[in-house]
Amino acid sequence: MLYEQALAVARDRGETVVPTVCGMCGPGGPGGGCGIYAFVRDGRFVRVAGMDESPNNRGALCAKAHAAPQWVYSPDRLTRPLRRIGEKGEGRFEEISWDAAIDHIATVLLRQKREYGPESLAVLSPARRSYSEYLQRFVIAHGSPNYGHSGICAMQRAFGFMHTVADWPLPDYGQSDLILYWGRQPIYSGPVGPAARAFLAAKARGARIVAIKPSVEPDAGMADVWLPVRPGTDAALALAMLHVVIGEDLIDHDFVRDWCYGYERLAEHVRQYSPAWAEGITGVPAGRIEAVAREYAATPRAAIDLGNGVEHTPSSCDAIRAVGMLMAVTGHLDRPGTNMLQLPPKRRPKDISLRERYTREIVGKLVGPEFPVAFQPFMEGASSAYYRIWESVLTGDPYPVRGIIAPGTQPLASMRGTRNVLAALKKIDFFVVADVARTAETPWADVVVPVATGYETDSPFQYGPGWLMATNRVIPPLGPYRSMIGFFLDLATAMGYGDDFWQGDIAACMDDQLAPLGLDMAALRARPTGLTLAPPPPEYEKYGTVFARPSSRLDHAPYLPQGKVALYNTDFERAGYAPMPEWREPPESPTATPELTATYPLILSDYHTSKNFSASWQRNVPLLREITPDPVLHIHPDAAAARGIADGDWVTVTSPHGWLKVKAERYPGIRPDTVMLLHGWWQGCKELGLPDFPLTDGGANVNLLYSVDRQKAYDPMITAMASQTLVEVKRIEEGRCTRQ
Repeated sequence: MLYEQALAVARDRGETVVPTVCGMCGPGGPGGGCGIYAFVRDGRFVRVAGMDESPNNRGALCAKAHAAPQWVYSPDRLTRPLRRIGEKGEGRFEEISWDAAIDHIATVLLRQKREYGPESLAVLSPARRSYSEYLQRFVIAHGSPNYGHSGICAMQRAFGFMHTVADWPLPDYGQSDLILYWGRQPIYSGPVGPAARAFLAAKARGARIVAIKPSVEPDAGMADVWLPVRPGTDAALALAMLHVVIGEDLIDHDFVRDWCYGYERLAEHVRQYSPAWAEGITGVPAGRIEAVAREYAATPRAAIDLGNGVEHTPSSCDAIRAVGMLMAVTGHLDRPGTNMLQLPPKRRPKDISLRERYTREIVGKLVGPEFPVAFQPFMEGASSAYYRIWESVLTGDPYPVRGIIAPGTQPLASMRGTRNVLAALKKIDFFVVADVARTAETPWADVVVPVATGYETDSPFQYGPGWLMATNRVIPPLGPYRSMIGFFLDLATAMGYGDDFWQGDIAACMDDQLAPLGLDMAALRARPTGLTLAPPPPEYEKYGTVFARPSSRLDHAPYLPQGKVALYNTDFERAGYAPMPEWREPPESPTATPELTATYPLILSDYHTSKNFSASWQRNVPLLREITPDPVLHIHPDAAAARGIADGDWVTVTSPHGWLKVKAERYPGIRPDTVMLLHGWWQGCKELGLPDFPLTDGGANVNLLYSVDRQKAYDPMITAMASQTLVEVKRIEEGRCTRQ
C-alpha cells in the first residue's frame, strides 16, 4: 500500500494512519524492520498494512506483523513497575512508580559497584535490537566488560569469517549461477521479503540451489539438491569439500598465489578429511560430497549463504573458517556472483559505542570471555558468553556476578542449561527484568520494568541498507513506562552517567546520532515513508583494500596479519589455538558416544526460526498460536512407524539430560535418524485457554535436553553452544505422561 492510499483508506473508515516500522521480529536490528502503516480507530490500534515504499519489505508482511495489535493488548503485558515482596520464584510483587523503580535499581547497582567492583554487573544481550548499543553503552559507562552475548547467533559467524577473509562475505544473489544455502533458512528468518525475494529471483533466473541442512524447509523444498547433513557436523562436511577441491586441483591458482597465506600447509592438513571419512560422521554419501564440491569449484559464479545453523556446535568456528577457505581457494570471493566483501558505508549515524574506554585491564576482567581475551573487544565491544555469566553465579569462577539485567531476553527459554539457569536465578543477588510482557524469568526478578512496544514510542530511527525511517508512535503507552532506550537513559542518569546519556533527553540522543547525515528527528519525521538511500555501485576485487584493512577495535591487530586470506592463522597459533580448522565432535552423537545409541538411537536438534513466532515470545498471541497451537516434533515416517507413532500423537522425547512432552508430526522431509523441534516453547495463551508449559521435565523447552559440559558442549574459541544430542521418542499412552 502506498502512503496516499493508506490515507484514503483511513479516511473512508474513520481511522487515522501512522507510518512506522514493524516491531514483531524484535525492534529493528540493523536494517531489520519492515515498513508498515498502522491504523487507529477510536484511540485503539486495530490493524496494519505493508508499506510499498519501504525497500525492506516492499509492502509484504508476515503473520507476525498482522498480529501486532493482539500482542500490544495482550493480557500478558507488563503495565506497572514491580518490586519483589515474596521469595524468589514465588511471583509476589508490589506495584511501584517508574521513578521508584529507577531509584531502587540505581541504588543497588551502585552499592554492588562499591563493594564488588563494576564487573559485578552483567547485562544480557537480546537478539540484535535497535536498543542494543544503549545496553553496551551502559555497561561501558558503568565500567564493566560483561555484556552477555548469547553464543548462538551472528557473532560466531562474524568472528570466524573476519579472522579468515577479513569480512562477513555476503552472497551476490543477483548474479550467482549456483547458491549453497548452508544451515540457512531464507524464507522465515529475518524481515519478510529480502531473503525470500533473492531466493525466488535466483531460482527464476535458473540458478541452481543446493540446500545443506538436516530437514526440508521451503528453500530445500525448491532446491535442486538437498544435502541432508547430520546436525552439528558441518565442519566435517566443509573439511571434506576442501579435501576434494584441493586434492583434485580445482583451485584458483592465481588467487591462491596472490591473496592466500598458508596454502601448502592447508593442503597437507586436509588430506586426512576425505569424503569417505566425512560420510561416517555427516551421514552424507561420499559421492554426493564430491559432486557438490566439484560443482561449487567449477561454477564461475557460485556463492554460499551460511546461516545460523552452523553456530550451534562445538566445531562452529572450524566450520565457518573452512567455509571461508572454500570461497577463497576456489576464487569465489569478491567477484560477480560470488561472496562479496563489504566496505563500511561512507555516511552513517554517529557511533555511540564508547569503545574507546576499553583498556586491557577492563577486558581482562571478563567473567567468561565469549571470544579469547587476546581478540577482544570484537565488533560490538567486549563480551562475556551469556551462559558463562550464569555459571559464575553458581560457581564463583573466576568471580560471581552479583547483578544481572535482562532487557528483552529470556535465558530460561533461549539458553542451554535450563536447570542451571533456574538455580542461578534463585541465587543471584539482584536480578532485573525489563520487557514488554511477562517472561519465563519474571517470578525470580527483584524488579520488573515494563517497557513500551515499538507502537507506543517515537524513537529510535530505523537505519539499514537503503532506508532511513523514523519510528512513529501509533498509540500512547498503555501504562506509566517508557521505551527500552528511555529506561537505560533514565537509569544511567540516576547513576551519575548522565553526561554519556544526553542527561536522559531522548530527543537530543536521536538528533546527536543523526547529525552526521545532516538530519534531526524532526526532519526525518517530516518524511512519512522515510528516506530511501541509493545503494553504492558494486565494487569487485577489493582485496588490497579489505584484506589489509586493520581492525577498528582498540589496541588490536588486523584480522588478517599477512594482509591475505588466513588459511593458516598465525594470530590464532600465537594465542594457543589451532591455526587451521579441525573436526570436533558434538557432546553426544553416533560417532562421539556410540555407547549411548542403544538407549538413545535418534539425533535431536532444533529449529530457530518459524513462520509465525520470534524466538521464545509471541506464543501468547491468539492469531499466531492458532497457526501452531502445540509444540511439534518432526519425525521421519519410518522412525515413527517403528515406534507405533501416528500423526498428532503426544510423545515423550528423552535425552541423557531430561525429557519433554510434544506432539509428533510424521515428516518425510527429514533424515530418518534425526528429529527436530522448534525452540522457545514456554508461553501459554490465556485467550485460547492454553497454560504455560513446565520449564523443566515434562515441558517443551528443548534447551533442557542438551549438554552444558564446558569441555564438550562449547566451541573452545567462540563459545558457541551445542544444540545436538541423542534421544529416544515414545508414544504416550492415553491418560499417561510419565518418563519411560
